[in-house]
Amino acid sequence: MKKNLTKEQIVETTLKLICDKNDLRGLNLRQIARTLGCAHTNLYNYFPSYNELLWETHMAIQRIFMEMLIEKINMARKAEEKLTYFFQAFAEMYINNKGWFWLSWHEHIDESRPQKDVELLEQINQKMNQIICEIWKEIYGQSPDEEKTKRVLHNTHCYILGEISNHLLGRGLIEKEDDLIDYIEREATGMFRLCLAGSYSEESFGNRVDNYRRV
Repeated sequence: MKKNLTKEQIVETTLKLICDKNDLRGLNLRQIARTLGCAHTNLYNYFPSYNELLWETHMAIQRIFMEMLIEKINMARKAEEKLTYFFQAFAEMYINNKGWFWLSWHEHIDESRPQKDVELLEQINQKMNQIICEIWKEIYGQSPDEEKTKRVLHNTHCYILGEISNHLLGRGLIEKEDDLIDYIEREATGMFRLCLAGSYSEESFGNRVDNYRRV
């Protein structure tokens, strides 16, 4: 066994190998072990199966995204920018790390989803909902309904996944990636704002929505 080999090193190597891949069918334990400079059988000492390694890598991607999202939002100087950066982070993460996108949302992993992956995604979703609610309150002065926020954010995220999928499959309307990131950010931000605004009366929400519609 290669000295000082750790589970973290294996996951990190897997992340690097899949980062730019448009599909993951060519990746296997032999390729990962070759990159690490060890026999592929050594990896079984850390991961009983290739699928278990994929699930561990899936969780690592979610953690990386949350770190990136928080870092990006912290760069904003005002609340409006935070909302823009929130959705921009999704587009940038998925476009700039295509293999991570495939593993996160398209790649079938044969073994049953581990409970720790379920729990991690629940924690991340809760954190994202908390962040977007805080941004909304900072912009409009009142907290949105948490359940509706969760539903609207989910639907907006599904839109983003669709746009990215179309692009990666060569069927998108926008070919240039920088333009696509800008487009997704604008559409996702607008979709989220207008859908969530439905939980307020026109009087309480004021002219902010009308002003946004005219932009």
